[in-house]
Amino acid sequence: MTLPRGGVALLACTAGIALANNYAIQPALGDVAHDTGTRTAAIGLVTTAALTGCIAGFALLLPLADRAAPRRLVAGQLGLLASGLVLAAAAPGLGVLLLAYLVIGAGASVSAMASTIAGRGVPGSGAARPSRSSPPECPPGSC
Repeated sequence: MTLPRGGVALLACTAGIALANNYAIQPALGDVAHDTGTRTAAIGLVTTAALTGCIAGFALLLPLADRAAPRRLVAGQLGLLASGLVLAAAAPGLGVLLLAYLVIGAGASVSAMASTIAGRGVPGSGAARPSRSSPPECPPGSC
């Protein structure tokens, strides 16, 4: 599979931006706790939910990269990510916010999918090739 010009860069940006959604809320957790009326200790579960969703996405969605069309997979996961972000923006309280961040985490796992697809599309990517030169020999007693 060969990617179109700029495809690897686009997939790399997609991966970085998608995964950043798991962490972007962290500096604002105090404000989010205040706005939703949630205890400060409980709001930390949002980050846990995002990472749990991401791990679930890695376990359940990443294996699909070998079975389905990459365009559909990436588009589907980005759609999942977008729906989670919309849900988070509209969340009235902690319960909905936790659900939203589980979905965001699962959608953010598109980063691994994009990396896998990009790696397959790089020309010359494959098994490592042996070097033509042999390593220098060590002088006696120095190795």
